[in-house]
Amino acid sequence: MLQSDDSSVQQVLAFARAKIINGEYPPNTKLLPKILAEECGTSLIPVREAMRALESDGLVTFIHNRGAWISPISIDDLNDLYSVRIPLEMNAVETAVDLTSEDIKKLHDILDNADAAMNSNNKAEVVKLNKDFHFAIYSHSKSPWRLRLIETLWSHAERYQRFSLDFRKDAADREHHDIVDCLAAHDNRGAAKAMGVHLKTTVELLNESLKKSNISEVV
Repeated sequence: MLQSDDSSVQQVLAFARAKIINGEYPPNTKLLPKILAEECGTSLIPVREAMRALESDGLVTFIHNRGAWISPISIDDLNDLYSVRIPLEMNAVETAVDLTSEDIKKLHDILDNADAAMNSNNKAEVVKLNKDFHFAIYSHSKSPWRLRLIETLWSHAERYQRFSLDFRKDAADREHHDIVDCLAAHDNRGAAKAMGVHLKTTVELLNESLKKSNISEVV
C-alpha cells in the first residue's frame, strides 16, 4: 500500500477541488473515499487527509455516521461570501504597489487571452484566466495573509462563477479594463472602487440568475 506523502495528498486535493468547483462533484452528493482513491491512483490514506483539508476549506461537510458530503451552495451563502470578498479584495487593490508597465501589459495580455477563450467557448480557460487576472493584482498588496484569505474565498466563489459565464462576458470585460486603466494611471483608489463595482455587479447578476432558476439551495 502506498504511504501518505505531501505530493499524493496534494494530488488528491487538487483533483477533488477541481471536480467540486466545476460541478462534476455536485453539491449535496456523497464523496466516496474508495472511488476518489481509484480516480487518483492512490491509497486511501492521502484521500482521507485530502478530504479533511477540503473540510477545512468548507468544500466538504462530514456528517456523523453518513460520511463526507459536498457542501451545498445557496443564495444566502453566495451573498455571505461576497460580503466578505468585496472589502477584502478592494483593499488588496488599493494597497497594491510596485506595478510596472510590464505588469500592466501582463494584465492586458490576460484579458486578451480571456476574450479569445470566451470566443472559442473554452469556459474552463476563461475561469482560469479570470483568476490569473485578479491575483496578478492582489499579489502586489504584499500581504501573504490577505492572499491566503482571498484564495480560500475564491475556491468557493468559483462554484458560483460557472453560473455567470453565459451572461456576464461583455460587462465583466469592460469592468476589468476599467480596473487596469486606473492602475496604469496610478489611481489605486479608483481601481479599488472599480473592483468593488465589478464584484457587486457579479453578485447581483448571480442572484438574479439563481432566482430565475428557482434555486435557493443547489442540491
